[in-house]
Amino acid sequence: MSVVKFSLVKPLVGLCLCTLWACSSTPVVQVDSSKTNQSVAQAVANPSLMQYNQQLEQELNVGDVATLQNKIDVLSIAKHLRLKHPTQFSNLLNTAKVAADIKQQLLAGIIDISQSFNWHYLHSEILQDQSVVAYYRIDSDASYSYVSLWLEPQSYKIYDFHSVSYAYSALDFVGKFSQLFSLNVAAQPQLNALVKSLQTNEILETVKIYQSLAPALQNDGALNDFILRQYSQLSANNAQILQKIILPVLEQPGHSSLLFEAHYIQLDNFAAAIKMVEGLPLFALQDSKMQSELAILYAYHNDFVSAMKHGRQAILAEPNQIEAYFVMLQVSFLAKDYALSLDLMNVLVAKFDYKMGPDVIAEFEESYSFLASAEYKSWLKQRSNS
Repeated sequence: MSVVKFSLVKPLVGLCLCTLWACSSTPVVQVDSSKTNQSVAQAVANPSLMQYNQQLEQELNVGDVATLQNKIDVLSIAKHLRLKHPTQFSNLLNTAKVAADIKQQLLAGIIDISQSFNWHYLHSEILQDQSVVAYYRIDSDASYSYVSLWLEPQSYKIYDFHSVSYAYSALDFVGKFSQLFSLNVAAQPQLNALVKSLQTNEILETVKIYQSLAPALQNDGALNDFILRQYSQLSANNAQILQKIILPVLEQPGHSSLLFEAHYIQLDNFAAAIKMVEGLPLFALQDSKMQSELAILYAYHNDFVSAMKHGRQAILAEPNQIEAYFVMLQVSFLAKDYALSLDLMNVLVAKFDYKMGPDVIAEFEESYSFLASAEYKSWLKQRSNS
């Protein structure tokens, strides 16, 4: 499956589609130890759009193939391919074929996600260009991430998909990656060799070819997005080799990927981990889970002012979600702000009827100093007298 011009574009599109569903997620915080369109957006108050997505959420969670197949529209995909990338998709017949392939890959990818994750509809927006985008969190017991679905304004048919771990949506990736080849004819042999080496897991050869490319190609967004999508499908050893060319790009200003948050956490490089998270689209950053994630990361980075700010934002975003309070409690122990610790424990007891015994508290990091503190002993005495 590998081919620029439709003889090149079609196989290239196939290659692109093979990598569209390399989905990354951020681990669930263990408390007990393109971007979307950046133009000004308005929140959608359209009840029918909200109801549509609430129904879609149910269908996504049961993996209703027949219904989902009907909601992904091949004509809309073809239309937006032509609008976004008119040079690559000027031939109507070829564009229709590519759109049909994209629809099948979208359907297969969405169903694959539904088998491992739960879908949670967050909200929708109508952007300044009148695009309709619906934002979802996908999560499991172990991890979570975020995706956007692009919908037709009237019919709400799905025509595009974007995982926040990558720079481009599905349609933009297909278009920009094929454009990479058509605009760099002299470099096509190198690019084809790089693609082949990745497909055959010859990762040392991939690194060698990449390093021989002109700097402009090394910094090309589509090429790096392609490499990143391939990276998430590699074995641990090969992935580590490929990091040699990926990490220098991601560490530049304006670049990030949620794929590497865990990598930097393992290195205790919390500043870099924060950078990987803060590059997310605003809808993901504003979610309670991601605010809690940033609270913990900033606490480990010893920036307790920022940690407290994000922890409070997480609680404000979902005041009935107990996880946000646990995260804030963990932050308070790390910051040794025991007055805040007691306030949070009182909320957990009163609001959630949670039993805050010493065995529970001991599960949190840096909690032993708190258990030995005068503040905790006074709290215990007050509770025993009440």
